[in-house]
Amino acid sequence: MVKTLNTISIGIVIVLLALFISEKFYPIEGFELLYQKKFYLAIAYLVVRVYRNFVLKKN
Repeated sequence: MVKTLNTISIGIVIVLLALFISEKFYPIEGFELLYQKKFYLAIAYLVVRVYRNFVLKKN
């Protein structure tokens, strides 16, 4: 379970970095909504990390 949560959090970080770099250096048409909603990806990352810590403490 912890490995899965780590993989998900790494995936979210990669997507966030790609969106940030894309927005600043080579904006892609049609990604405007993703650029505006990347805040929610950051929240999802925090939730995954908190849940991971909860699972580790539970075990």
